[in-house]
Amino acid sequence: MSDYRMDIRGSIGLSDYSNIYDYIGVVDNKDNFTITVDNCGNESIQVICKMLSDSDFYIKDQGYDNHGRYYINAYKNK
Repeated sequence: MSDYRMDIRGSIGLSDYSNIYDYIGVVDNKDNFTITVDNCGNESIQVICKMLSDSDFYIKDQGYDNHGRYYINAYKNK
């Protein structure tokens, strides 16, 4: 089982969603994947969570860390 991490600084743009989708394709079964974003709204978080669930990820935990960044911790379950 591997651990993958993606940190997104600033606002999320279309290219960021494309990068997230590409990165999701690299993560294998039973691997952990954590996405951290600095500046995003609820809609962006919902889109990322939908992308993960559509790609057979289970979201274990999500919320704001001590630095005010939003994180989503998930693993691939297929």
